[in-house]
Parts: sequence; C-alpha cells; structure tokens
Amino acid sequence: MSDGPLSVKKNIAWNSAGNLVYLFSQWLLSFFVVKLLGFESAGVFSLAIAIAGSFIGISLYGMRSFQVSDITGKYPPSAYILSRYITSVVALAVCLIFLAINDYPMYICECILAYMCFKLSESLSDVYQGILQKAMRMDYIGISFIIKGVAILGLFIAVIALFKDLLSGIVILVLSSFAIVFLYDLKKARQFCPGKMNEKWRTPVTDLLKECLPIACFVFIFNTLAQVPRYFLEHHEGTEVLGVYATIGMPVVIVQVSASFIFAPLTTPFAQHLNGGDLKAFLALFWKTMLFLLGLSAIAFIGFKIIGDWVLVLLFGSAIRPYTYLLMPLVVCTILVAVSWFLSTILIVLRRLKTLLVISIISFTIVALGSVPCIITFGQNGASFILILGLSVYVLIGSMVILHGIKSMK
Repeated sequence: MSDGPLSVKKNIAWNSAGNLVYLFSQWLLSFFVVKLLGFESAGVFSLAIAIAGSFIGISLYGMRSFQVSDITGKYPPSAYILSRYITSVVALAVCLIFLAINDYPMYICECILAYMCFKLSESLSDVYQGILQKAMRMDYIGISFIIKGVAILGLFIAVIALFKDLLSGIVILVLSSFAIVFLYDLKKARQFCPGKMNEKWRTPVTDLLKECLPIACFVFIFNTLAQVPRYFLEHHEGTEVLGVYATIGMPVVIVQVSASFIFAPLTTPFAQHLNGGDLKAFLALFWKTMLFLLGLSAIAFIGFKIIGDWVLVLLFGSAIRPYTYLLMPLVVCTILVAVSWFLSTILIVLRRLKTLLVISIISFTIVALGSVPCIITFGQNGASFILILGLSVYVLIGSMVILHGIKSMK
C-alpha cells in the first residue's frame, strides 16, 4: 500500500470493517465466558469491564479527538505518544488504589487488574492509531483491529476452555494484545512520525496535558457515568445479578459501536472544514451524521423490539427468558451513549472543552444521586432508567451548545 491519504469513504470502510471484527470478538469474549464458565464468572468479567472501563479514561485522556483534529500541528506526534505512556502509568496506579480500598476477594482483584492491563494495551494502540487517522490511513487501523480481534478471541477461548479459569483467559488477552501493539501498530505509526524525539519534549507534553485536562476529566466522568449504575447494582443485588444484566446488554452494544464507525473517521474532516472557515460544509456534515445516527437508532429499536427476545434465547438458552424485559431500556441507553459521544467529538473540534466538562458533571451528578433510589424502586431496570435520564440531559444541553456555537461563528 502507498503512504498517501485515502478518501473519507475508504477510511470509513476500513475503520468499519476492522471495528466490526473487533467488536464482535469482544462480544464473543463475554459470550464464551457465560457459556463456558457460567453467570458468576460472567459477573466477575462484567465487573472487571466496568471498573477498568472507568479508569481507562485516565489513560486515554480524551486525547484522540483532540489529536486527530490538531490540523495545524500545534503538538508533535512525540508529545501525544509520551503523554499516553504517562497517563497509562497514572491510570494503573489509580486502579491499584481503588482495589486496595475495596473489599473484593483476591481473585476478583486479580481479574480486574489483569483486565485493566488489557485496556491499557488498547490505550497505547489508540495513540498510534491517532497518528494513522490524522494521516487519513485508517486502512492500517482496520487491519490492526482484524488481526487483534481474531488472535485474542482464539487464544482466550482456548485458554478458558482448557483451564476453566477466567483469570488465565484475561492474562492471555494482555499478552497477545500488547504483542500486536508493538509489532504492528507502532511499526505502522512510525511511517508517519519521522524524526527523533525533541530534546525539549517535556514542554509540549506538559502543555498538551494541561490543555486536554478538561477532556480527560470529561472522559473519566462519562465512562464512569455509564458504569455507576452497574457498580451499585452489583453492590445491592450481587455479582450474579450483574452478570445477568450485563449478558442481556451484550447484543445492543453493537448499536453504539456501529455508530462510532461512521463519525470517528469524520473528526479530521470536521476540523478541516472548521479550520478552513467552511461552516456550510461543517453544518452539512453535522446534519448528515445526525440523520445517520437517528436512522440507525430507529432500525435498532424496531429490530430489537421485534426479535430481541428470540435472539437472547437463541444465544443464551431458555434460562435468560425471565430477564428479557431488561432489553429495551438497555437499547435506549446504547442509542443515547452513541449520540452523546458524537456530540462530545463536535464540542472537542469546536474546542469547547470546559463546556464539555460542565455538561458531563451535570449528567454524572444525576446518575450518581439517582442510581440507588432507582435500583431500589425498579430493580435491575432502575440501572437503565437513571442512565437514560442522565444521558438525555447530556444530549439536550450538548445539542443546544453546539448549535448556539455554530450560529455565533456564522
């Protein structure tokens, strides 16, 4: 393949293909945990995913959208890479502190810590993929996801089938994922990151971390926002109940991630339109993306309403039938998460970073304060209902801010 940029359509196609494979492999990880190890192990796995999903935001620092929309090259690639290693160490330390102050059994702590390391491998991959995305070469990103998805899934299934142990499976995820990051992602990113490290790298890294701090806080808060109801559900109802709830939610995640396949590659074009002063093209792309998200949401809602129960029973057996009532609220949650992430991307492109943080704090406060009362009142569905409320507030305020900001610029 040549080193020249690809078209937007080709980037979307490669990104979608790679992410579909990786998404399906991630879903199958949870699926095979349920099938081979049972609901209790599924609960432990879901808890590890929830906790690591919150702390990985510290490592990611919300920097991907900022990185790929840095059209003027304000910060060199080396600054983004070095900052990611720094934030990854901090994220791991925070996770260790969290485990130290909680009374989880040692085995669960080990599973959480191992899964956190797996997520850190994804975080390192993300910064290298940011370099490739900014160069409009998301074919390499798609290939990376395909390789990783197939490799880690095969190894994970083999290990848990052989040893009947969740922790062993997660450890193989860590080893295989890091191997692909350094043998493929890093190698490809170097093609678009020439030159040696600047001797004064500390200054741009420090400045970069300071400027992106509001985004980092937003990502941490928003990731935690989605996990808070599950955290309280596990505390009030137990690990097995959380395992059932998470199992029901497995198929609907495809809606959220499928939406990201489309709008993630558009971040750089959005920034190019804005940097070039072409607000008409910016708005046209914004509304096209919103219409796509609304169309995808309608198809997903109707589809799951018609065949959702049948799909769950087909995948997990008749034992899941008494819990299928949990499905549709989770579908709504997933749709709102997808729309929220898109709006946050636009706010980052517009550099409305403090506003982004304030909106996320408002939504988080609603979810944090309302989770326990909702779970007590509505049971497992209460975890979905409070998340729907918090995300709805986020979407409403975020949309108003974006439209007002574009109107002011015009």
